[in-house]
Amino acid sequence: MKEKWKMYLLLILPWFSVAKIGKFSFFRFFPTIIFSDLVIALISELSRELKWWKVKNPIIPKLATDISFVFGPFTILNFWIFKVTYKRFWIYLTTNILADYLFAYPLTTIAEKIGIYKMVRMSRKQLFFISIAVAILNYLYQSLFVEPLRRNHNKCE
Repeated sequence: MKEKWKMYLLLILPWFSVAKIGKFSFFRFFPTIIFSDLVIALISELSRELKWWKVKNPIIPKLATDISFVFGPFTILNFWIFKVTYKRFWIYLTTNILADYLFAYPLTTIAEKIGIYKMVRMSRKQLFFISIAVAILNYLYQSLFVEPLRRNHNKCE
């Protein structure tokens, strides 16, 4: 437990901002965030098999998905980016490119130095491009599946 304190902080701290997202935005984007978390979980499973990265001191060692990252900063950052940029694709994409660049380069370097995870067989450039692909997939999912269902549901009420 003592060596996992960083992982628990990574999981819990981002959730302190969730009250500011607002109830409407939270429920509007929740299905896409769950979808995105599942995509990242699948990528994490691939990562274990292909040794793309290694998480040090994961909260649940037998699970390939690093729940501290996926359900912490990744989830909350997705909520915030959707809340601020949704329906303006180019702003959404630009914001994600910036966030993904920061994640792939300076934040990954910091994470390696403080012992959270280490890149093994995946380059930072590959991580960056996978992150952008996931962001585009998320936007498509929200636009093509979630929003039409939400509109249909509102018409039925």
